[in-house]
Amino acid sequence: MIAATFARRTSIALAAYLTATLCGCSSQRAERGGAAAPSAAATDITEAEAASVERAARSIADEFITTFWCGPPLHFFDDDRAREIAEAGFNLVGATCEGPVNPQLNAAALRVAHRHGLRMLIKDQRISAHQPVAEGWQARADEALAAYRDLPGLAGYFLLDEPSNGSIYPDIAALRQRIRRRDPSLIGYVNLLPDYVFAGPEDYRDYVESYLFRTRPELLSYDHYPFLIGSDRPSFFDNLALIRELALEYEVPFMLIVQLMPHAEYRDPTPAELGWQVYHALAFGARGISYFAYWTPTQVPDNIAYRFRGAIIEGGMRTRHYDEVKVLNRRLRAIAEELDGFRSVGVWDSQGEFGIAEKPEPIAAVAAGDIVAGVFRDTAGRGATLLVNRGYRDAARVELGPSSDGRVVEVFDPQSGSWATTGPSIDLPAGEAKLVRH
Repeated sequence: MIAATFARRTSIALAAYLTATLCGCSSQRAERGGAAAPSAAATDITEAEAASVERAARSIADEFITTFWCGPPLHFFDDDRAREIAEAGFNLVGATCEGPVNPQLNAAALRVAHRHGLRMLIKDQRISAHQPVAEGWQARADEALAAYRDLPGLAGYFLLDEPSNGSIYPDIAALRQRIRRRDPSLIGYVNLLPDYVFAGPEDYRDYVESYLFRTRPELLSYDHYPFLIGSDRPSFFDNLALIRELALEYEVPFMLIVQLMPHAEYRDPTPAELGWQVYHALAFGARGISYFAYWTPTQVPDNIAYRFRGAIIEGGMRTRHYDEVKVLNRRLRAIAEELDGFRSVGVWDSQGEFGIAEKPEPIAAVAAGDIVAGVFRDTAGRGATLLVNRGYRDAARVELGPSSDGRVVEVFDPQSGSWATTGPSIDLPAGEAKLVRH
């Protein structure tokens, strides 16, 4: 995730990836010792807490996810912080980027999260792809899985960020299989690189597809930061389109990590630019959004070079992004809830650069600006279309026509959670979206 801030992968790394992928080899693995077993105090829970745990819990990958990169340091994660996170519309607490991490702190954090209706991804070196699979890894992984087995609030384990080549895929697959055997509701979380660190689109396709085929993830996660200082990256939609295509092919939900925090060569996104990223991901069928980042990471390698600043929380205090994300998440989650049970069947671009050629219902014309339309359909054949302003500076207007089957066209109000018959046109402010059904 942090590594994606610079497009710095060399041709040597790409060659190593292609070699590993084509030959199916895994890198030679160095043996490393496991972490010490947690004390009994780290995993004991009260009878009241134990009674609240649903052993057949729904996987977080089956829900619409709103989360973030760089959760609060565990020793700062208390009830006030958890309440703040829940009130901002998040349902998953991302793993911390800094501060001490151990089984005792993990156990305490999981209990706090659970009290506020949150779930967490946790780090534990005994079950991490940062520690290559070596002799005795099964026992170490089982020890970690047993330590957290009865704790509420656990969504899964953070395994790895941005694998640069396929040599680590066998390790990821082995760890994931171990997790599923013990509890199929938990995920083994890995985040992939964006397309702009690869030499070309075919190299990137091979990278993503090989990962899907060889590791079988519960959730396909990747990051892409489009807003440079003074310009935008050109491949945001191409990256989304490829991820959507492969996610549908492998029948796995996908999540985009969006740019929120200014750092390195990336600018500080406006509220419209935040919405632009989030709503376009939703139009392409994303089942999760993650923000980079929640807690400004100051104790990480190369922080001086990256100049991390202005995340949702900085120095323990809210930045302007907290209220922006709180409003955005409320709208996002309301729209996503209405799309629950619908399947993404196409994406249309008024500029004609990607997606389906035929203009979807109920669009009659685009009267001002440009739009992207995410097309969805449920099992009963009813259609829904998410209209997204393709621009983050100017408003757009969409003229609507009648539904071909005679159904009334309605527009959804995420503030009230209600549907109403729409007029002949819909205005889309910069970076905004409207959901219509027909």
